[in-house]
Amino acid sequence: MSNSNYFNQALHDMVFETACGAAIKRLADKSFPVSYIIKELDYPVSFERVQRYVWQYYLDNKTLIYLDNETNYREENGIIIIKESNIKKTYVKEQGPYGKTTFRQVTSSEADNTDSNQKSINGRKYVSCDFGILKRNNSKEFENLLNRLDAYDKAYIMDLPWENKIVYHILNDRMLSVKRVNISNLKNIM
Repeated sequence: MSNSNYFNQALHDMVFETACGAAIKRLADKSFPVSYIIKELDYPVSFERVQRYVWQYYLDNKTLIYLDNETNYREENGIIIIKESNIKKTYVKEQGPYGKTTFRQVTSSEADNTDSNQKSINGRKYVSCDFGILKRNNSKEFENLLNRLDAYDKAYIMDLPWENKIVYHILNDRMLSVKRVNISNLKNIM
């Protein structure tokens, strides 16, 4: 990529972030479908751009995750519970060589004092989503699932670019509604 193309892309990304990044994040935090988010924006932007932006935002804020070998989790009744580390953030006041006062963030990890046999109830709950796999490998079953959902949940699922692998979505009201249609063993979630 040449320097001018790199600069133009960076400038385009900065304008996009300034014009509508915060609005997209705010609406995505409320689990609005991408098609609804686009209607609410004052800045003209393509569906694919907002779709990619929302997907990346969900990955960044851990609304969506992929499980890997380093993920500390347990499974209960089809729900994945990710053990969160207890990180404490504090600020330290420091004085520079010329008297300038600054604050520096210090993070410290608190030790887990729970017994190894006792399961901690703390953690974020996720449900597995195989929508991308269904869409690509079994489109008839995917259509049947979508037809059982209400219009709002259907739009949410259809508007995200699900990958052809298992993705884990945080268990919120929307996913609880979607999964109740698809899975019968979510009765004992909460």
